[in-house]
Amino acid sequence: MNEKQYTGATCRTYAKVDLAAIRKNGAIAKSLFPEQMILSVLKADAYGHGIQGVMPAYETFTDWYAAATVEEAFLIRAQSEKPILLFGPVPKERMVLVAQKDITFTVGSSAYAHMLSEQMLSSGMVAKCHLKIDTGLNRSGIRWREESSAMEEIRAVYALPALKFTGTYTHLACPEGSLEWEIAHTRLQMNRYKEACAAMERAHLPIGIHHCCSTGGALVNPEFRMDMVRLGMLPMGMSYTDESVRELGLCPALTWISFLTQIEKIEPGEAVSYGCTFRADKPMKIGIVTCGYADGYRRVYSNKSSVLIAGKKVRTIGRIAMDYTVIDLTDVPEAELGMPVIMLGSDGIHTVTAQELSCFGESVSGEVTCVISSRVPRVYTNGR
Repeated sequence: MNEKQYTGATCRTYAKVDLAAIRKNGAIAKSLFPEQMILSVLKADAYGHGIQGVMPAYETFTDWYAAATVEEAFLIRAQSEKPILLFGPVPKERMVLVAQKDITFTVGSSAYAHMLSEQMLSSGMVAKCHLKIDTGLNRSGIRWREESSAMEEIRAVYALPALKFTGTYTHLACPEGSLEWEIAHTRLQMNRYKEACAAMERAHLPIGIHHCCSTGGALVNPEFRMDMVRLGMLPMGMSYTDESVRELGLCPALTWISFLTQIEKIEPGEAVSYGCTFRADKPMKIGIVTCGYADGYRRVYSNKSSVLIAGKKVRTIGRIAMDYTVIDLTDVPEAELGMPVIMLGSDGIHTVTAQELSCFGESVSGEVTCVISSRVPRVYTNGR
């Protein structure tokens, strides 16, 4: 089904992904980071945009890919021969299959490294690996706080057979932060990373590709871009702030469209939706939209978010339900049944951004698109 066939009569809601926008954003990324390789992060089904659908656009500018799960990595490998870094752990039973597909493992502990080495030895293979160092995120990675203990673990990992290390990286906690403590924490992490790499060089251990920064970190801290930047949001037309999106000239690739299925009038004092969290203080016209939290339009947006209809930006009212959202149509006399409603995106006049929606749920823009559910079809276009 192409986009012209998606109407209120044929579907409830769908997400349109513009591949031309992704290619444009990718070209912007190449111009922003001319000395670095581009690693495109396609976690969470390409941040909800759909790995299989977006791959043709990504192939035009990407040097590396990254995924969080084995399944994501396999979807990427099915369409590309470029290097793939798997961030997440691989179950022991699947390590050989991952290696056979020439996917690079992340090694962040000696226990995991031993398991991986054993599986490679038993199959007569060698696993490509990137070493991950924890410098202050306190999640995965070999913990670098004191050189003596950390280097002991790193040496032990590198001594294992059947592992070939081709890169070394860390993950920054707040690299785009502008507060004094955020800047200090990023500096602390980078100092630890540099100390680790220097110690590894003294020990004649291969470092390979240096990489530390995601989209926000790479934009805010040019000195930390290293050999490669890890871009998740940027090729999709998102950044750490909407101001950054505008300054860079990025074009958000995803537009989420639903439809107006019912129009009603309510009187002053009448409540709307579950919990009666909204009551009319005047006569109102309201509309029922075929999109709810089961589609990924989160309940925390209730009574806060806006949508676009008939060239106007109107508010949602009442609690967002599993399958429906109620909107205020009082100032939209031209509203008609079946009319498209933009839940996320632009109509050329007004815009609802992922960053805007994220603020209602103490979230981030990436989460907004990631949680658009699988029951929302993705349709791919080459231009608006």
